[in-house]
Amino acid sequence: MGRRKVLSSQHFGEGVCLGVPLLDFVLCLAEVTDFVSPSLLEHHLKVGYLAFRLGEALGLSEESCKTLLLGGLLHDIGAFSLQERLHALRFEFNNPDYHAFVAYVLLKDFPPFSTLAEVVRFHHVPWEEGKGRERRGVPVPLESHILHFADRVSIVCAFNEDPVGVVQEKVGFFENFVPRLFHPEVFRAFQSLLHKEYIWLDLASSHLRRLVGQLIPPEELCLGVEDFLAFAELVSHLIDFRSPFTATHSAGVAHVAYCLGDLTGLPKSREHLLFTAGFLHDLGKMAVPLEILEKPGPLTEREMRIMKSHAYYTFTALSWAQHMKDVALWAAEHHERCNGKGYPFGRTEDELLFESRVMAVADVFTALAEDRPYRKALSPSRIREVLGDMASSRGLDKGIVEVLFDHFAEVYEFCKDAQSKAASAYANFRRDLSHFA
Repeated sequence: MGRRKVLSSQHFGEGVCLGVPLLDFVLCLAEVTDFVSPSLLEHHLKVGYLAFRLGEALGLSEESCKTLLLGGLLHDIGAFSLQERLHALRFEFNNPDYHAFVAYVLLKDFPPFSTLAEVVRFHHVPWEEGKGRERRGVPVPLESHILHFADRVSIVCAFNEDPVGVVQEKVGFFENFVPRLFHPEVFRAFQSLLHKEYIWLDLASSHLRRLVGQLIPPEELCLGVEDFLAFAELVSHLIDFRSPFTATHSAGVAHVAYCLGDLTGLPKSREHLLFTAGFLHDLGKMAVPLEILEKPGPLTEREMRIMKSHAYYTFTALSWAQHMKDVALWAAEHHERCNGKGYPFGRTEDELLFESRVMAVADVFTALAEDRPYRKALSPSRIREVLGDMASSRGLDKGIVEVLFDHFAEVYEFCKDAQSKAASAYANFRRDLSHFA
């Protein structure tokens, strides 16, 4: 068999709607990003919801309101560390623009997010009596000022008991920062919403995720195959580019899983889904503080529990997406073991779907072949030895490992080619960040 070429979204065709709304996936990202700390619970949901309502009050177009909703749900994805996220919860804090610029760099090359990226880029720009119309010579969208205000309202107002009373009590507080921090028109829109009690009750509701998901009709943001896979790759960058040690991991897992699925005769109709699951398998790591992910020494028992929780969070986030239940399982079960000693579910071989067993082999193989904070990449011979031991102890599916061994050189090169492409994307990401000023 000839050398395989690294896959792209075009490989799977175009124009076919999978019936997967983009909003579903954005909600997955918002949810898992806020799992990193109890103090951040539903922060992105609240900002997205309130920004959407403010856009409506200002008479903005449907497209602008959609941008505000998606922007609110993604506004802090560029804050990689727990410290950055907690700093962003301060009403005023130093260097607020950097994490917004990181988010901009990550989002700008995904065509459906090109406008949204600009809005997120400037969501911490103060109004400064009109000077905030631009930043370093670049026009600042009105939507950015709306996000800025919605973000600060979410931080100041604890929407739990008596949410209507809480927000009414804080009106004077916010007015003190107009026009230094906040756009006067945005503040007036906020005032016009004060009598709409359902808005503030929605923000306190235990059903806020469902309410946010109903703001945009699903069919309006339905992903075709190309965009679906491109978005999955974008999400892998959001996950992996937090650290140079993980920058190419999901690309490797996705390609190895696809390759193994092909070699084991997986139906073609499921190959793109397995490929996508590889890109998304570590989604839950967005809920793990960077300080733990990059720790060079052994993790404490508590840190290990937090690290292991990522597989569970991958499942809880993805399982909300329509028509993605299988992908959620395949992605989340990459640390399950055939002998029942894996996590988070402790399932045995008979309980694991074939694709989940493929994903586990792909994840272990890729992890062994790459540098980690605590060790260098293993040699091919050592990788074979570790995989063989895990198959013998029924940690990994023996049949899948045997297929991998029969095509080891091909799979290894395919993985390395994919990771080389991902490394170039990471280098471009770091280069773009160097332009921040």
